[in-house]
Amino acid sequence: MTGFLCHDISFARKGRRGWIFAKGEISNNTAKDYQTAVFRFSLFANNRVVWAGIFKIRGFRRGQTKAFEFLMEGLDYNSIPTISKQEIRFESGY
Repeated sequence: MTGFLCHDISFARKGRRGWIFAKGEISNNTAKDYQTAVFRFSLFANNRVVWAGIFKIRGFRRGQTKAFEFLMEGLDYNSIPTISKQEIRFESGY
């Protein structure tokens, strides 16, 4: 991911319904400040996408690192151990 670096990504089950949340940190190593930056987060198992969604970071200045957390609606917690790859891509920003 050019210009952005993610780290400390983890998954947690929360609530009585067993909702799955992804959380981590992302750094803006670009030369731009963003009011809002939009990222696509994809999880793969056996080279197949098993979940994909977007998340937004608001007020994301260059050189800044921010925490993120979002609900991964529809993902079964039991599928987490089968994840072979995760990918985060910058979609857009303004």
